[in-house]
Amino acid sequence: MLEVSDFLVRAYGIEIRVDELVVRGKTALLGRNGSGKTTFVKAVVGILRNERGRVLVDGVDVTDLPTERRPIAYLPQERVVLPFRPAEQLRYFARLHGTDFRWVVENLGLDGLLAKSGLSGGERQLLNIATALLKGPKVLILDEPTQALDFPNKVMVLRTLRRLDVPTVFVTHDPLEAYYLCDELVVMESGRIKGPVRNEMREWAEEALENTLKLYTDMIGVEV
Repeated sequence: MLEVSDFLVRAYGIEIRVDELVVRGKTALLGRNGSGKTTFVKAVVGILRNERGRVLVDGVDVTDLPTERRPIAYLPQERVVLPFRPAEQLRYFARLHGTDFRWVVENLGLDGLLAKSGLSGGERQLLNIATALLKGPKVLILDEPTQALDFPNKVMVLRTLRRLDVPTVFVTHDPLEAYYLCDELVVMESGRIKGPVRNEMREWAEEALENTLKLYTDMIGVEV
């Protein structure tokens, strides 16, 4: 569980104030460009310094820990491409964190990716999520992980994320993604969080997403 309370951070010309945010399952963080979403999550993971407030993970205060010591895996908005083949990348970070890469391969269904050299956008993002999970995190924070993906690859990533049993903050502009994936939704505007509200739209989102994917399957032969 992630708990953020009485939080204040000033950076990039914006002031973020969050009285309380509690993440037990999957929480979507929605908001317009420039509302402060990325600034907020960077402060939660320790990349930016907060002026006030606490960050707790499973009841343990991690506010003063450096990023690498917080039990939080963070995938930034920027595209991450490392100079490894998929299997080499997973083995390297498994050794770095003292974990077993086989469990992420099984849980994310990556067996078919391990020997590949050229990956699609969705496959690359799944590999990066797997790499982040090798830290053995208690919380996962993903900043718009599907923004550069075409629709079939986006579906691939979202389906995989739904299977993960890790408290997750999912930053997105897309309400359909949020409704499909998350248990709760919060909205950030001008550095302030509104919510959470319970997701009552999951069945609708599932139908909309699957029907849209069927168009790709029927019209251009894409399988996900």
